[in-house]
Amino acid sequence: MKLKNLLTVLLLAAFTIVSCSKGKHEEFGRDLAKAFKSKKYKDFDTAAYNAVFKAQFVKLRKDLHDEKWINQIYTEEDKGLTLLGAFLVSGKLDTLSLFLSNSKFHGLKTSFFHADSISKILNIVKTKKFKKVEDSYPYLAKLELYSADGLINYANILKYGAVNPKTVLSTYYVSVKRPAILDAKKALDQLNLAQFLNEIQPKNGYYQRLMNILINDGKDGANPLTEEEKQKVYLSMERLRWPVEEYKGKYLLVNIPEFQLRLIEDNKTNLQMKVCVGEAGGHETPILSGMVNHMQVNPVWNIPQSIANKEILTSLVKDASYLESHDMVAYKGGQLVESHDINWSAVQPDEYSFKQNPGADNSLGQIKFLFHNPYAIYLHDTPAQAKFKEDMRAVSHGCIRVEKPMKLAQFLLDNEKETDRIIKETDAAARGEEAVARWVNIKNPVPVFISYYTAFTDDEGNLITSKDVYGYDKLLLNKFEKYMAN
Repeated sequence: MKLKNLLTVLLLAAFTIVSCSKGKHEEFGRDLAKAFKSKKYKDFDTAAYNAVFKAQFVKLRKDLHDEKWINQIYTEEDKGLTLLGAFLVSGKLDTLSLFLSNSKFHGLKTSFFHADSISKILNIVKTKKFKKVEDSYPYLAKLELYSADGLINYANILKYGAVNPKTVLSTYYVSVKRPAILDAKKALDQLNLAQFLNEIQPKNGYYQRLMNILINDGKDGANPLTEEEKQKVYLSMERLRWPVEEYKGKYLLVNIPEFQLRLIEDNKTNLQMKVCVGEAGGHETPILSGMVNHMQVNPVWNIPQSIANKEILTSLVKDASYLESHDMVAYKGGQLVESHDINWSAVQPDEYSFKQNPGADNSLGQIKFLFHNPYAIYLHDTPAQAKFKEDMRAVSHGCIRVEKPMKLAQFLLDNEKETDRIIKETDAAARGEEAVARWVNIKNPVPVFISYYTAFTDDEGNLITSKDVYGYDKLLLNKFEKYMAN
């Protein structure tokens, strides 16, 4: 069930509570008069207010961001005091107002949630001495409508993000989940606005550290964030609001723009290393997640057909000994063939397939790490170590080359005996001894998240910014700008 539907049910439950409580609306005026020390509120007339509410509803439609949802809630009779009746006198609408005003620390535009309007109207309702009670009705109606619209949009954005990632990036491969209807029904047991607002705050530690950077921006003599830094923070927070499996326990996190892999355990970075990712312009590493459950020592490289057609065949036309010099072999129909017997300039694309034998010079290096995904993406070693010295490391065909593969194996296996065996096998292959491919299962599979954040933090909360290597920030900005803090 979408959060909008959840809130619809929550508010409908509030309507029921208000409507079924005998004399609730009749007592509303007396409660206001007592709470705000304004005698005119004692003359409050529910029927007269409802007529004004309907008129204000029509007048304010253009200001509401989800008119259809609001219309679903407020078309029934006697519903114009739903939030006011439950939360105005208790001060919980002030709590809502505070949360909406602080949406800027989520990188969000406060005006999108009517924060200033709600704050001003609350002040008027609580302090203005109306000459007649009818003068208060338009303010109360606006407060009800703005609060409802602000609440539903604020909650929905914090829970799922302002923008659906699928509309920004067709290659966004993380599923967008919604809570089950049973979970929503459990939430109906008690409607507690303050508790609800606290519960929907993003719990992700990276998100909270970025939020803390915004809260403390320019304080204690620190240099304020530049506009570019703010924008990167806002966009990264939006991405962190998109539904993903929670970052917790032991996991790997690849941040594409940063060209970094973090090995994290118990919210601490166990190890950090450089990575090379897919080249922009057609070989971008996709955003996805999975469970690393096995690795191959001294791997065989089953060369993708796209690489075979574009690169291997071209090289063979120029040099018939190319396969032999790169320890590769060719197959046709699953049968091994002799490279020198073939006129490579006359073959058709996809007619032959190729493999590179295990060894120190294998393009996958001496170990690769696999997790289930439909895009054949994995992490692997590489003999091209010089690339890790370069700043721009978007150079691969899409898979992720890791700087310290043995450290990664040690982290994943957490088994000293198996790690030592792997080191011996790879050392022997590096000396030119026979290399035999061997699969190793990871007893406790480890989650891996391949993500895209141009603003990130270290464990101490210091801001790290990166270039928008794939141009994804620009794509997101086009959709997100109307929600984004100034």
